[in-house]
Amino acid sequence: MLSKLKNYIVSTFIYAGITPEEYDSIRPAREEKNKGILFVTSGLGTLVFFALFVVSLFEASYSHNTLLYGSLFICELLVLLFAWFFLKKKPDLITPITYLSIFAIFAYAIILGTFNSPTITSTTFCVFLIAIPMIIIDRPWRLITFNAVQVIIFCLCSNYVKEWEIASVDILNAASFYFLGAVLNTYMIKTKAKELTLRRYIEHDRDTDPLTLLYTKAAVGREISKHINNGGTGVLMFVDLDNFKKINDTYGHAFGDDVLHEFGDCIRRIFRHTDILGRFGGDEFIIFLPHPIEDEIVSTRAQDLLDLMQENIKIEDESIDFHASIGIAKCPENGATYEAVMEKADQALYYSKKNGKNMYKYYDELPEDYLKSLEEQANN
Repeated sequence: MLSKLKNYIVSTFIYAGITPEEYDSIRPAREEKNKGILFVTSGLGTLVFFALFVVSLFEASYSHNTLLYGSLFICELLVLLFAWFFLKKKPDLITPITYLSIFAIFAYAIILGTFNSPTITSTTFCVFLIAIPMIIIDRPWRLITFNAVQVIIFCLCSNYVKEWEIASVDILNAASFYFLGAVLNTYMIKTKAKELTLRRYIEHDRDTDPLTLLYTKAAVGREISKHINNGGTGVLMFVDLDNFKKINDTYGHAFGDDVLHEFGDCIRRIFRHTDILGRFGGDEFIIFLPHPIEDEIVSTRAQDLLDLMQENIKIEDESIDFHASIGIAKCPENGATYEAVMEKADQALYYSKKNGKNMYKYYDELPEDYLKSLEEQANN
């Protein structure tokens, strides 16, 4: 009984009702959602607090809040600028910065409901306590803790500036809405997490080649393009299995499928989970190593792949010279788009296949007369 209760608490309040693996798998989607929320809240907060600041300069009834409006305007503006310039490079900061933006809104509600209204009970803060946290997707325990901090600050401020009869109502309302908000917010987070998980499974099935368990052609192109279009760099390897048609003709397509599956396993064993790995089609594969990487490391991994392939994939017919050829191109040195760097890697691959196979070749190492011949062929 206690074990089940413990598992329920851990599952609900730490992993939002899904497994730890599922929670980690939807991290990019959670960050993207929270990023959108961050821009909306900080953007609207900047506009609203700036408008109130301007009004307070000309309206006497608002003038006592000029400093408050100005401070909150600056806070939301700084959050917005930080999000705009830095969050692409540091996505891990999206959620904490979103909390900071929401905190500014809560600060406004707390001051409005206590120092600006010392003779009446507050309603704005209680509404915010339920509504505002619903927009963020995070571990429920963190959101509950964040709300608890707001409630404690609000209760202390209310007790400080209001008569006890009024403050006691504020405290009771805040506590009641806090627990109500904790239940509703936890339920909403669980619902959103399950929706993102389901979408992740659907996208995974759509984007995964069932034979090799790598990205499909469309998915690998999309992921590499996304990385490059966001200013990323990297190295692209275009791989082709030599004499694969002979294997299909000799042993049948079922055996050929087993070979493709084994080669996909070789790719996953050699390269990192952060690399973009895909089957381009048939017996062709794409491997993209994001971010700057030394040629020595690229060469080592390419050779390791060729060696592991020879070790793991055995062909009984020794007359079939089965191995792989690899063409390598760099982004942005050899191409500033996925299509451009792919074309250069393809040219390097073709050179590898025409000059011995079972080897890798960089586009930068191709002879000039070979490149001129390719250019002439393209113009004819």
